[in-house]
Amino acid sequence: MRGFIAAILAMGIIRFVLTVSGLPDSTVKYFSMTVIIMAGTLYFAIATGSHKERLKASYFLILPYLVVVVAALGYTWASGRQTIFHSADYSFGMPIAYHTLGHLVGGLSWEPLSAFVVMEVIWGIYTLVRKVTG
Repeated sequence: MRGFIAAILAMGIIRFVLTVSGLPDSTVKYFSMTVIIMAGTLYFAIATGSHKERLKASYFLILPYLVVVVAALGYTWASGRQTIFHSADYSFGMPIAYHTLGHLVGGLSWEPLSAFVVMEVIWGIYTLVRKVTG
């Protein structure tokens, strides 16, 4: 888990540095925390032994993402300087305050729960395939 948390944080920092350095969003978008979260979701769906462990893993995968995004939105909010974290592609036209609040609420509720549901589905398919082929 530590490796995934570190990778998500590192990718978020890289993404922030690139956007603040002035690289276009069309380039920065390829530095994705979501891809790392997806890989972690797949890994922990299979590597964990219980529903409780998968639920815990889903929160640990989302929390570093939440920290980076809220910090980056805070930077945008405080500085007034546009970043990829609050671009039109990612903010759905919301004001920065609503966008930040949405990430805080979502990052502690539906986002990790969504990852947990995906883990459960993957675990169920994996378990079924093992029973059929094993």
